[in-house]
Amino acid sequence: MKFTPEQVIEMAREAGIEVHDRKQQARVGLAALAGLDSTAELTRLCTLAADRALEAAAVECGAKHANGNRKYTHADECIDAIRAMKEHQ
Repeated sequence: MKFTPEQVIEMAREAGIEVHDRKQQARVGLAALAGLDSTAELTRLCTLAADRALEAAAVECGAKHANGNRKYTHADECIDAIRAMKEHQ
């Protein structure tokens, strides 16, 4: 899962990170003081976060009971389980 620079900047702002957006570049923290672009680092962060969330969802969908039977046998059950994961973070 990849994000555009615009999506990264939007998510950073939603997360409460102060972002100075100049010429389609995000500048965060010390990089802002030095005038350096932080978009690549933020993009890597968002990609890592998305990858981990997707892996957690995959693990949840593949979960089994102690007896070896799958916990979720229908797509709607798995979808509900994934959405419930957001509530328990």
